Amino acid sequence: MHNGAQSVWWSPYVRDFYFVRTCKAAPAFSQQSTRLASYTSISINVPRYLQYLLNRATSLGARIIRASLPTDASISGAVLAAETVVANETPNSVSILAFINATGIGALKLVPDGNVFPIRGQTVLVKGLAPQMRSFEDANPAPPARASISYIIPRPGTNTTILGGTKVAGDWRAESDEEITKDILKRCRGMAPELLNGDASRDEGFEVLAVNVGLRPGRKGGARVEIEEVETERGVRIVCHEYGHAGAGYQNSIGSAKKVIRLLEEYFDRRCAKAEDPKL
Repeated sequence: MHNGAQSVWWSPYVRDFYFVRTCKAAPAFSQQSTRLASYTSISINVPRYLQYLLNRATSLGARIIRASLPTDASISGAVLAAETVVANETPNSVSILAFINATGIGALKLVPDGNVFPIRGQTVLVKGLAPQMRSFEDANPAPPARASISYIIPRPGTNTTILGGTKVAGDWRAESDEEITKDILKRCRGMAPELLNGDASRDEGFEVLAVNVGLRPGRKGGARVEIEEVETERGVRIVCHEYGHAGAGYQNSIGSAKKVIRLLEEYFDRRCAKAEDPKL
């Protein structure tokens, strides 16, 4: 590690990290920055990634069932309701070994888990593909109620780019906030001059296609990925919880899924060993 990169905690986890003097593509961005760094990373086109995961799951035999589960009967009631839904929707008898609880912010009521809370995020989708990701973090961040981080994330193959954004804990508002949209566009103007259409009197010169709002599933203590033996009126049911990843769901998706598989394999291996050994 060189050029003081060790002062950035995540620098060992990305490729080609180094500090630079200026960002030639966005000189205004350079002027308002005290330190600039360049590194190689990935950019996920979220709609395409989700479609890929869905296609891969169904190609391996997964079946998608749309249904509502109760949130007023704790995890045991939800599990039994899911069991009934599967039985009604499946023509042949299906033996369910375990349930995966990946309900995100819904876990607040469904489990219930009082440690779960929303982290509201608002972004703006604009026309044009930025050539690279850029982000800016203020050395003197705003209070939590107005927390923001500026970033430019291209969506490969779509000629669109995401501008962001906000990160406000405890905010349940699902509708977009016009003032926040204006603030995002203003903050990102100097970061992505190549996306401006020249009309600064409208949307800071960007061609706005959509404004997005999402509630990231935060959790005090971090993500919960663990197995629970849930007592129900029909007996014990095995549930592997997988929720509370906050704003890192896409980055952690593969690793978290692999951990779920490992935990379930280890659980059932132990149970099989116990059943085969009369001394246990």
